[in-house]
Amino acid sequence: MDKETSLEIRRQIFHAAVGLVSVILIANELVDWKFFLLLLLAGVLLSIFSVKRKLPLISWFLENFERKNAFPGQGALFLVAGILAAFLLFEKDIALASIMIVTLGDSVSHAFGRLFGKIKHPLNKYKLVEGSLLGFIAAAIGASLFVVWPQAVLASAIAMLVESFELKHRRVDDNLLIPLVAGAVIFVMRM
Repeated sequence: MDKETSLEIRRQIFHAAVGLVSVILIANELVDWKFFLLLLLAGVLLSIFSVKRKLPLISWFLENFERKNAFPGQGALFLVAGILAAFLLFEKDIALASIMIVTLGDSVSHAFGRLFGKIKHPLNKYKLVEGSLLGFIAAAIGASLFVVWPQAVLASAIAMLVESFELKHRRVDDNLLIPLVAGAVIFVMRM
C-alpha cells in the first residue's frame, strides 16, 4: 500500500471513529449541541495556531491524519460542523441518521473505493463505483438504526449521489453537505 492510500485509510478510520463516538454521545444524551459548538471553536483555534506553531499532540494528529494540501484539521472541523448543523436543524432521530450517513457513507466510500475500486464513477473521475456503492449500503444500514428503512435508503442514496458530483468550484465540504442533504431528505419524506 502506498503512502497516500495509507494516509487516506487512516483518515477514514479516524472520520468513522469521530462520527460513531458522536452518535453514541448524542443518542445517550451525554452531550448537547453546545459541546459540538465548543469543540468546533476549539478546533478552529487550534488549527489557526498550528499553522504558525508546532503543537505537540495536534501536530501528531495533523501529520498522521490530514492531507498535506489541506488547512490543518479541515476534514475534522467540517465533520464537527456537519454534526452540529444536523443536531441544531433536525429532530434527534433525523440528526442521528444523518450523522450515520456522513460517518459511514463517506468513510466506507473513500476507503473501499481506494482499496478495491476499479470502475471510474461516471459523475466524478476521482471516485470509484465500488466505493460509492458500498458507502451507500453502509450509510443506509447505519441510518436505519434511527429512522425507518425507506427514509434511510432514500436519504443515503441522495446524499451519496450529491457527494459523488464533481463540482469544480464547490465551496462546501462533504462532511457538512452530506448530513444536511440527508437530514433534509428525511424531513421532506415525513411531511
